This record gives sequence, structure tokens and C-alpha cells, in this order.
Amino acid sequence: MNGDPLAVMKARLSALKPEFEWNPENANWSESARSALIEAIGVVDQPWPEPSLECGQPIEEDGYRRLRVEFPSHLGWSGRGWLLIPDGLDARVPAVVCVPGHGVGVDAIVGLVEEPYQSNFAIQSVKQGWVVLAIEQVSFGTNKSSRDADKYSSCVTDSMAALLLGETVTGWRVRDAIASVRALATHPLVDPDRTGIMGISGGGLTALWAAALEPKFLATGVSGYFCPMAHSILNVDHCPDNYVPGFGTMMDVPDLAGLVAPRWLAVENGTEDPIFEAAGFLSGCELATRIYLHHDVPERFSSDLFEGDHVFHGTALIAHFKQAFA
Repeated sequence: MNGDPLAVMKARLSALKPEFEWNPENANWSESARSALIEAIGVVDQPWPEPSLECGQPIEEDGYRRLRVEFPSHLGWSGRGWLLIPDGLDARVPAVVCVPGHGVGVDAIVGLVEEPYQSNFAIQSVKQGWVVLAIEQVSFGTNKSSRDADKYSSCVTDSMAALLLGETVTGWRVRDAIASVRALATHPLVDPDRTGIMGISGGGLTALWAAALEPKFLATGVSGYFCPMAHSILNVDHCPDNYVPGFGTMMDVPDLAGLVAPRWLAVENGTEDPIFEAAGFLSGCELATRIYLHHDVPERFSSDLFEGDHVFHGTALIAHFKQAFA
């Protein structure tokens, strides 16, 4: 008898055939897989409020202005973050939802707090001439539960409470991301047909899942997350917000590319990333390449295995978005 529960569960997961792994021969695969995922994470299928974007006073920055924003998401909850608007706009332009990873919160991607691994990628995006909505993830920054206000995050508390409702923190975060693109569409300077989402680590999770479930995202950028579970959350300690009940019986992370295609998808990973292994990233990219070839749009998928650690690199991701928005 094996007395190691994780070893037993990993063996069971590796032996099963997930019900909704990507299947090009099943004409109903996308619809069935998307429905199963929505049910698994909860929240996303609740009725949508009327979209809006409530903005604070603008703060002038170098080449853009920054505004505090809130937008309705679901019952009793509003998403929040920063809106970055390039100077000199006189027509609608593309927009990008930027989602930070685990850390101090959204301030770390708009230059207000130093957190090097995030590389201020919201500022990198607004410098391209795109409107940017940098959103605060549930359980971080100004969205921490008050009981854990003095902690790094409230991920554990919130993840466990969500399960009691039959929901997940993944669902809450994806709901906010989808609500944000609905809110952006109400802004007079945003082209609603050219909107993307980009994130790193836990923000990459939110970006990939949101794009898989919401077709309004034309382009998706994922840094440091596009990796099978055997090479990530089942191999190294990860926060409980990475776990969705039953997900392992449905599919693996790279299968989500099948729900993004044929829209644009760019993924990147560091060669020395200790929590999302390079070998897993490469195997995920092999599947995504097959998916995009199946759709006859191989140019809409790109991957970059860069020399480095768990960090937002961004060069290939931003170049890919430029192609998508052209």
C-alpha cells in the first residue's frame, strides 16, 4: 500500500483520459468544454450587470494619464484597478486588460510599487498607444479580505470561502476580467473589436481562462503559466487559487488554447522558471501549434522560451498583439 496521498493522486491523474481534452473530431467540443469549465469555476454564469466604467481624477504621467476605476462585476462586488490612457488620442484605439500575478497587487504593474518580476507591463502596453485597464486581482492589494489585511494576500482565506459557495477564486478573477472588457467597450476611446488581455503567473491564469470563456478578447498574452499541471501545480507548491475542483478530469492547461483559437494567442516562459517548468511549456506549445494548424491560422499562435527566471519578458507578446491589432 502507498502511504503518500499526493503520489497516489498524481498517478490517478496521469492514468485517466480527461473528458474534454482538445478533440478536433468533436464538432461540439468547444461548446461542451466551455460549459463544463464555467460550471466548475462558478460565478461566471451569473447575470451580468449593465456595464460601466467609473473613473476618478486623472493623474498625469509621462505620455499618458492614469485614473482610478471601478466597474460592476457580480452580485455585491465591483472590480477595480487603474485606467491608463495615452496622450493625444482623437480616435478609438485597441485596449488591453493587464492582470498582475501574485504580489503586492496592481500597483506593481503601473509603476507605483517596485516588483521587478512584473516588469511594469501595463506601462509597456500603454506606451504602444493602447488604452490599458490594469485590474486588481481578488485577494491582492486593495482587494484583500479585511481579516488578512496585514498579510501578503488573502488567497487562502478567500479560496476556502469560495468553495463553500460552490465557487472558486479563479471564477471570481475570471469574472472580473470579463467584466473589465465589457466595461472598456463603453469608453469612447476604445475600439471594442480590438481588445486583448495579458497577464503573468496567476495573472496569466486569469488571462488564459478569461479568453477561453469570453470571445470578446481578440488577443491573449500569457507569461509564466502556459504549462501542464504535471510540470507546475502538481510538482511544486502553489497557492490554492490555482486549483479548480475536477479540472484534472476535464483537461489540462494547454487544452485551453483550443478554446482561444482561432483568435490570437502568445505565450512565454523563462528557461529557468522554477514553478512553471520549461519542459512543460514546450509540450504545451506543441499542442497549441497543432490546434492553430487545425484552424489554418498558425500565425496567430506564437511562443517564446526566453533565457531567464519567472519574470515578464514581453518582447514576443507585445509584438504579437501589434499583429493582432493591425
